[in-house]
Amino acid sequence: MARINQKKYKNAVLFFARKIQNGTLGKLKMMKLLYFLDFDFFEKFGRSITGDEYLRFENGPVPHMGEKILKEMNGKEIKITKRKVGEGYNDQMHIEALADFDVNVFEKEELLMLEEIASKWEKFTGSEMKNASHGEAPWIATKPDDVIDYNLALYRNKYGEMAKV
Repeated sequence: MARINQKKYKNAVLFFARKIQNGTLGKLKMMKLLYFLDFDFFEKFGRSITGDEYLRFENGPVPHMGEKILKEMNGKEIKITKRKVGEGYNDQMHIEALADFDVNVFEKEELLMLEEIASKWEKFTGSEMKNASHGEAPWIATKPDDVIDYNLALYRNKYGEMAKV
């Protein structure tokens, strides 16, 4: 089992909740933000930030401890509320920050990656992020309900090089 860094994990959640305040931050999107954060960081530096492992579920990669961490934080550091999102959509479990994140928990490279992930995915919905993750090697090469090998991050089509073919 992976070694979870609770401080970084919770502060990454708080960072995204503070940074993305355009109404698109639900639980599905948070799980994908954590996935892209850890897998992008692993691709660049050979390790994850949260220390969590990810499972290949129908809704894309899901951090093993994600639900537990959000539950622990709910009502203290974050607030999760059920919201209707448009016609025909499922309800969104909207996440907002109740506390500030601690910048000192992260190394410089980790902060830069947090910023990069937040900027890149800010305007996307959780469903759009789910679809993006379904197109990546880590999700494609893993059997349903299995743990996703971080090394598969090295086989992702990160900057759309293959899209031009």
